[in-house]
Order: sequence, then C-alpha cells, then structure tokens
Amino acid sequence: MSKIDHAPWLNPFTEHGLRLPRSTGGNVWQLHEAGHMMLSDQWQHQGVCSPFWRLFYDFGPGAWVSCAGRRHELHPDGVVILPGGVTFDCGSRAGTDHLWLHFSPQMALPVQPAAIIALRVDEAFRAVAHALRGAVDRAEAEPAGHLGSALLHVTLAGPAAGLFDLPERRLRRLLAWVEHNVGGKITNVELAAQCGMSVEPFIRWFKTRTGRTPAVFVAEWRVREACRRLAYGDDSIERIADDLGFSNRYHFSRVFRNYAGCGPATFRRGNSK
Repeated sequence: MSKIDHAPWLNPFTEHGLRLPRSTGGNVWQLHEAGHMMLSDQWQHQGVCSPFWRLFYDFGPGAWVSCAGRRHELHPDGVVILPGGVTFDCGSRAGTDHLWLHFSPQMALPVQPAAIIALRVDEAFRAVAHALRGAVDRAEAEPAGHLGSALLHVTLAGPAAGLFDLPERRLRRLLAWVEHNVGGKITNVELAAQCGMSVEPFIRWFKTRTGRTPAVFVAEWRVREACRRLAYGDDSIERIADDLGFSNRYHFSRVFRNYAGCGPATFRRGNSK
C-alpha cells in the first residue's frame, strides 16, 4: 500500500476564517472553520487539494471553481461542495461576497466523490447562509457552528441527500460498527459475524466493495483519523492512540509511520500553524 501523503495534509484553519467549536457537526461531519470575506482579484489558485471538504457560496457573481475541465460559476442561486482529495482551480474578480465552510466526514467513505458537487439552493438555504454570514462577521463561534451545521443539513436535504450514504446498507451498518468499536480489537471473524458471513467469503465481498482487505481498511482508516485529529485538534498523542484502538503510543507510532511515512509527533509539527 502506498504511503499517506502527509505533505499536502493542509490545515483547514485560515487567517480569515472563524474556528468553530469541535463539538459542532454531530455524527455525520466535523466542522472546522466558517469564513466570510470580500474576494479580491488575487483570489487565483491552481491545483488546490486538501483532505478536508469545502462548501463555497457567494452572495453575488464574480468567482468560479473548476475541476477536470469543467468550470462552475459561484452565484447566489447555487452552492458548490468540494470533497477532500479533489483537485481544483479557482479565481475571482474583485469585490465578490464569499462564504465558506471547511468540514470533514466523521466516517471515512469507501466511495469518495471524485469531482465538484454543484447544487441549486432555495430560500431556506439563503436564510441560513445570511445568518451564518452575520455570525461569522460578529466572531460568534458557537452560533456559527450551529448555523454551519444547519447549512450542511439544508444543502444535503435535496438532491445530494445520499452523498454520505454508502451504496449498500449492509456495508453501511458494518462501518458504523467499526466506528463504534474502533477503540477495541477488530478481527475478521468479528467483522464477518456482523454481516452474517463466514470469514473467507466476507473478505472477498468486502474487498470487492472497498478495494481493500478488511484489515488494511481498518488500519488505514485508523491512521487517517489519527492524521485528522493530529492536524485539526489538540488531543495528546496518547489519547489519540487509546481512542483509536492502539495498545500504546509505541504501537501507534510504529503503525502510523508505516502508513504516513513519519511519526505522529513529526506529523503534528509539520501541520501546525
């Protein structure tokens, strides 16, 4: 398996945004930052890619994002969601009124969208977006967190309602079980039992649907969650190791290095700002 590329594991917190409380987002996603600013014509970036997700909404025309040769204009009638790992370009003319959210799904998804998601918005969305803009401008982190979560709920209540659903209910239940039991020992026997299957057929079934063996998927998910918590949070390395089912810090550091290419302390230093 290839190493996790920790070099572009960019921090979701910017100098212009409002850092949101870690408790906001519920069980589906973790909100990191909400921001609002008037863009200048210097908002021109190419090859942007990050592990966290972004929501962009503009109160007026003038900005755009593009991915895989397709350009999406940002305007008051539409919102775009940029999944983690999707590379995009963006640009704007001066004076565009721009709102953003940075967030991460709480559970790693075997099926990750590979392109920008563009959606039409309704009056409910616009009302929440205006309220969020006001909370951000007043630097009210807790209300902004609740409004940011509400904005995502409103966004995903329509055509994108299945965005965070897995393609098969049995797999969705299984991964929910993994997340709930991630602090303990997870074996193929236990995983297969959750699906009512024997071990060998289960391993083949799981690999067909996720592209990974169960053991590799669980290990990689644990390390990616550790990366997220190291980059975005302030829990101790020992706490992260214990929460994610590693026997001790030494075991955690060894597994983390195998997947991420460096130790957790080095990773955290490299992502601090």
